[in-house]
Amino acid sequence: MGESSSSAIPYDSLKDFINPIRIFGHPVRSVTSPAALDTAQSNHITFCTQTGEKALAAIARSRGGIVLCRDDLPNLEKKEILNCIFTVPNPRLSFMKCLQKFFAPERPVGIHPTAIIEKDVPVPDGVYIGPMAHLCSGVRLGEGAVIEDRVYIAPNTRIGKNVYIQVGAVIGCEGQGFERTATGEFEKFPQLGNVVIEDDVEIGANTTIIRGTLSATKIGRGSKIGHHVNIGHNAEIGRHVFISAGAIVCGSAQVGDCSWLAPKCCIRNKVFVGRNVTVGLGSVVVTDVPDGLTVVGVPSRVAKK
Repeated sequence: MGESSSSAIPYDSLKDFINPIRIFGHPVRSVTSPAALDTAQSNHITFCTQTGEKALAAIARSRGGIVLCRDDLPNLEKKEILNCIFTVPNPRLSFMKCLQKFFAPERPVGIHPTAIIEKDVPVPDGVYIGPMAHLCSGVRLGEGAVIEDRVYIAPNTRIGKNVYIQVGAVIGCEGQGFERTATGEFEKFPQLGNVVIEDDVEIGANTTIIRGTLSATKIGRGSKIGHHVNIGHNAEIGRHVFISAGAIVCGSAQVGDCSWLAPKCCIRNKVFVGRNVTVGLGSVVVTDVPDGLTVVGVPSRVAKK
């Protein structure tokens, strides 16, 4: 990740990496950094996601050295262009890949001296464990995992390769499993399970993932979980799911692959959310949702197309 964060990136290196559909305008010798479209200068690479005449006007106003844009802009080839234009299928995606390749900082590696790592926790190659992080007995980390400051990882948690856990997250704490007695008092259900996080997952700051009651709470490969999210015991999150900040996934709920949960939404316990589902901002999902739907509201309902 990130070949360079300050030196100039040659034009040919960018062109070969991006592999644009078409090129217009005036090639630059190099660029030194990325920038937003409205603030970019001749030494910057930038992008435009707008369409039609709005896109053409925005590009005309920009002073960016290289601008990534859609290939279907009207009469693009007839415009007088002062910058260098690369047309691509998805400008934002191509720009993001450029950031990762040429500008993003390398992942950190090493163990901070204040980290607490219990004696039976092996640390594989390429791992970073930050200040005051605490890895309890039986934790297993995959290669390339990043555990930032003050992260707590409970016993027997399994974390895959290249997992990134941000500041203050709590992984595998005990859930609130209680049952009332005949006299109205609470009897505690000991939480004896664990958490399994597959490869390439990212977990935001101050997020809590509660361990399973008897088995595991599972987070599928490639899923991205935002800040201040709460995932209950025995929940199962599929692969490549995006869970936005402040969302709550209650105990034993299931979320299918490639679904998108908007900020502050809530999935009721034991509810099944299918594949490629979108859950709207602040929605409360209380019944199962089949594959491919968009649901919104409190309680949630299928959005009109």
